[in-house]
Amino acid sequence: MLRVKSIAPLRLEPAELVRRQARYQRLGGDRLDITLVNLDGDDAPGRMDTAGEIAASERLVAEEIARTDPAQFDVILPDCVLDPGIADIAEPPVPVAGILHLVAGHLASLGQRFAAVTRNQVIGDDLARKVAAYGLSDVLAGVHVLDVDFCFVSDHAGWSQAMRPLQATLEAAGTGTLFNGCSAVDLDSDRLGAVSVVDPTALALRLLAVADSVGLLGRG
Repeated sequence: MLRVKSIAPLRLEPAELVRRQARYQRLGGDRLDITLVNLDGDDAPGRMDTAGEIAASERLVAEEIARTDPAQFDVILPDCVLDPGIADIAEPPVPVAGILHLVAGHLASLGQRFAAVTRNQVIGDDLARKVAAYGLSDVLAGVHVLDVDFCFVSDHAGWSQAMRPLQATLEAAGTGTLFNGCSAVDLDSDRLGAVSVVDPTALALRLLAVADSVGLLGRG
């Protein structure tokens, strides 16, 4: 079984940490053993509403990546679609994968252009910047912002309701795929009318499992 270290991008409250860990156990199935590690410290952000909070998350996740014990984990997957900390570690103790990089690259390999939806503008701006850094801007059809509070991250019905007005816009633009720009949201459907909605965490974990099954992660 592939041992995955998932690093929260925030200092999560205990109940939210438990919810996300349970979600990872469900998504990992019998192929992935996923441990979600919380961010500690007084300077760990509790949400991502500003560029400064995103920068703090990047730094702290990078520090947690560097502390990883290779005897305990085979791969690291930060629990965030912004792939925090990954670019800041030149020689990580174990391989590091990013949810955004894995999923956007996979969609690009299939010739799938996609739009993304994020909770707020600062997250949307950083997601677009990261896609550009990966050289994949040509497959990003735009970023839509819900402008909702952090509590919607754990309210799948509320999040799905907030996304519904996007349906007409996406269909009119001929956009067939929507990247859900929050790693922790449990979607209640993989469709928004004619638009396919991608759960990036679920897809990233499947891609990791496939990579491990064909020996691409260098285990054994």
